[in-house]
Parts: sequence; C-alpha cells; structure tokens
Amino acid sequence: MSLADVQSIAPELILTLFALALLFVQKRTPQIAVTGLLLALLSLFFLSHGQFFFGAWEINAFALSFKALFLAVSLLVVLGSPGTLPAEREKEYYALVLFATVGMLGVAGATELITLFVSFELASLSTYALAGYIKRDERSLEAATKFFIIGALSSALSIYGISLIYGATNTTVIRDLAMLQSPDLAMALQTGLIFVLAGFGFKITLVPFHFWAPDVYEGAPAPVTALLAAGSKKMGFLALIKIFLLSLIALQFDWGLLFGVLALLTMTVGNLLALVQPSVKRMLAYSSIAHAGYILIAFAVATEYGLTGGLFHIVTHAITTAGLFLIVALLSAKGLGEEYASYQGLNRRQPFVALVLLLSLLSLAGVPPLPGFQSKFALFASAIDGGLAGEGWLVLLAIGGVLNSALSLAFYARLIKVAYVDEPVEAKLVGAKQLASPLLEIPPLLLVALVLELIFIVVLAFQPNLLIEALRVAVQAVF
Repeated sequence: MSLADVQSIAPELILTLFALALLFVQKRTPQIAVTGLLLALLSLFFLSHGQFFFGAWEINAFALSFKALFLAVSLLVVLGSPGTLPAEREKEYYALVLFATVGMLGVAGATELITLFVSFELASLSTYALAGYIKRDERSLEAATKFFIIGALSSALSIYGISLIYGATNTTVIRDLAMLQSPDLAMALQTGLIFVLAGFGFKITLVPFHFWAPDVYEGAPAPVTALLAAGSKKMGFLALIKIFLLSLIALQFDWGLLFGVLALLTMTVGNLLALVQPSVKRMLAYSSIAHAGYILIAFAVATEYGLTGGLFHIVTHAITTAGLFLIVALLSAKGLGEEYASYQGLNRRQPFVALVLLLSLLSLAGVPPLPGFQSKFALFASAIDGGLAGEGWLVLLAIGGVLNSALSLAFYARLIKVAYVDEPVEAKLVGAKQLASPLLEIPPLLLVALVLELIFIVVLAFQPNLLIEALRVAVQAVF
C-alpha cells in the first residue's frame, strides 16, 4: 500500500476519524459532524484520478459525482436533525450517520464486487441502528426490526449471486464480468445476476421487493428516513449501475426488456398506492418507489444519454426528497403529526417552509421548469431516442412515464392544497410539551438545510446544464 492509495481514501478517512471522535465528546456534536462532512467534501477537489489498492479502488469523475451526492445528502440530514430528534445519545446518532456515509463513499469508489459488497454492508448496518434510534417509540423499533430482517435477506441474495458470478467468470473485477470463461457458464452467470438484482432490488424498493419500505420509512425518525430515501437507496442504484451497465453485462444478455417491465411496474404501483395513503410520510415512501421506476428507464435504454438522464434524476430526487422528509421531521417535532391534516394552513404558520414544500413537490411531479421536469425529460427523451433507433417498445416506456407523472400530480396537489388553502389547525399535545405556537419556529441548522435545497431547486430550474454537463462528463469517463 502506497501513499497514493491512502490519499485516494481521504474523504473516508476524514469521516471515520470524525465519527470516532464523536463517540468521546459531549457537546456540539452536530457542529462536529457538519465540520467532518464539509472537510470530506472539500477533500474531493484534491483527489488524483486513477486506480488504487491493486485495482480494487478507482477515482474518476463518475465516482466523484456520487461521492459529492452522498456527502451532500448526509450534510442535509445532519443539518436537519438538531431540534427534530431527541437530544439523548446524540453522539452515537451522528457517528452512525458518518459511518453510513463512509460505506456509501466506498460503493462509489469500488471497482470489484467484494469491496463493493463490504462497503454496502457498512452503510446498511449503520442505517439499521439509525432506524431504531428512538428506543421508546414502538414504531421506530418495529421499523428497525423489519429493516434488519429484510436487509439480511437482501445481503444473503446479493452475496450468493456474487459467488455465482465469480464461479462463472473467475473474477470479481466489475469491468471483467462480461468476459465469460466458457459459453457453458452463461446460465450460471445470468442466475447470479438475477440473485444480485433481487438483493439490491430490495434496497432500491424495486417492485415486487418494495413491501418493506413504507413501514420502515414511516416508523424510522424522519431525518433517518431522509437518509434512507436519498442516500442508501441511491447507493443501491449505484451498485446496480456498476454491475449491469458499466460491465456491459446487461447489453451482452439483452436485459433491456426486463428492466423496462420492472420500470413500468415499479412506477405504476408506487403512484397508485401513493394516491390512497392517509399519511404524508407513507405517501412520500410510495412516491420514492415510483421514482425508482423512473430511474430504471436508464437501465432499459442503456445508452450514454439514458445513463446521464438517470444520474440527473438520481441527484434531483435525492435532494428534493431529503428536504421533504426534513419538513416532515419539523412538523412532527412541533407536535403536529404526519397526517395530511397536520399541514393545514402551513403557508400561514411558516411561509418559507411552505414554499420549499411547494417547489419540492412540483419538482417531483415534473412541472417545468423545475429540476424534476428536466431530469424526467432527459430520461423520457432517451427512451424515445432508443425507440426511434429500433427498440420500438422503449417509446411505450416513455409514454408510461409521462402518464405516471400526470398521475402523481393528484397526491402532490392534495398536499399543496392542504398547505396553501386549508385553515391552520392546532398542534397536538405531545407528552409534556405545550401546544405549538401559531408561527412555527425553525431550528437554525434546519433552516440552513432548507435554504440550501431551495437554492438547488431554483438554480437548476434556470441553469440545468450546469449539472447535466458535469454528469455527462462523469458518464463518459466510465461508459
């Protein structure tokens, strides 16, 4: 191991050191965690591109893009946690968030399956504990238990699939997976890929492996749910992109139609079930499932344009969803609850929060010119291009995406109407807390997180090429 190898994992080392330090401090833990994340984010600008650790680790524009996304999501989660979570055991909470982020960064840098799997498990184990952070809350404990059991099943399927892939290819290097040792082993390789798809399918809430997500998202503390939906889930997509697209396996076995069916099924089921949810948190959970379907279009198209659109939607959905769950955390902490009625008159109670809620929901719905519209347009356009190039069924996939986006307007508009049209309601009495004041107060760090999200939405609404060009360069580095 050389000095260059150590320098290539500088962000991971910084976060690990800060996470360990948090376990021994008693005060200002959120500020320490924020400092660690900012230093890790800054260190990305000084990383040298290339392969390290005997080819098991790589730094390029693609890896750096995802590292920046994971650090940004974790930063939003840490900023949104003070004032919305119980103050007890704070140091363990922020340490676990940083450890989860280290695992996500590891998946971004991994170039072989074992490194990828171990990094994935580091992030997963941390999130299992975070889901049960509020030990006195039965819903939180139930969420952690379900998440752990489903996570164990997911890991078992993934590692079994990896073992079959290794047996068929005699390598764990991702770029060499398409190099079969013998045509007779093609069936073993495809069987391994099916197990890997099922294993990571649980993580990305792919239908029919989505059933755990609404219960876990609802039971976990809202800031943790933000980390799951915007960070852990996107880590699963990154793993699948590396295994199925960057290795060219999906093209070799012509799995485009399979991904297309899964994409249409996932977006449709997610949107239909989101329509009937009584809780905003569960609605956002099913909405997140639907958006997993949109992202899967990139796997069906399997072109540079499609993958760029997929990455664009991953980024826009991650940031907007994180902000929405932080708003849920704020209202829950103020004793207002998580039902639709809790958001009545939000525009009068806290106009700024209502504005962020409005723009985030419209972006998820794909209303122009917001970032969600730009990313969906790129995805659907890539599918139409693929259809015109000969795969006619891809046009139907694009039409399905447009119809599902129109369907999603129903439940997003419902929440907007409640927040802007309905009269405010009094807060519920929670424990020994008094009723919330008519004007909701925002914790300072949470205010910073919401301001950052608002800047992200506004800037990309008018200058989407700033991000699209960066992501295109990242895709060209590996695809």
